[in-house]
Amino acid sequence: METISVVIAFYSRYCESEKLALSVGLGVLQARATPRFRRIPDLADQSVIDADETWKNNLRRMKIEYVAPRPGDPKLADVLVLVTPGDETVEVLRFVESLTKDGSLAVKIAAPMATRNPDKALAPIYAAVARTGMTMVPLLPSGDAADAARAHGTALVHIARALKSSGS
Repeated sequence: METISVVIAFYSRYCESEKLALSVGLGVLQARATPRFRRIPDLADQSVIDADETWKNNLRRMKIEYVAPRPGDPKLADVLVLVTPGDETVEVLRFVESLTKDGSLAVKIAAPMATRNPDKALAPIYAAVARTGMTMVPLLPSGDAADAARAHGTALVHIARALKSSGS
């Protein structure tokens, strides 16, 4: 069985994106692959974060539990999952825009998803991912978001494994 590595990069203030990322990770584990969770850092000024007690407390916890994406993560991963809140996508968009466009990611899978408003939230992220050359496998909307994300994590691993074993 081919070893598959999945980087799950998410941006979260109030834990909704984090929960979706964890659901994807569960599906990845169920498919016998390795998830690596990365929290994309905030772009807001610290004074703005400090003014929101919930955001500040969540950030304090997440800084302990997760590391920021590392430059080599996308190149080492077979799949890059990108999770964004539906109302604030600039952090994930900037992360995607920072990825190389030299063609080295062309054999990778990208799976952008949003907690809300996917059509509006993901359009700029889809465009940025397309410029990297990665193949996009979007999450199709369905009933329960956590169940859909878990199933999507499993499906992404199966797709990546099939591509890897075929030599693509």
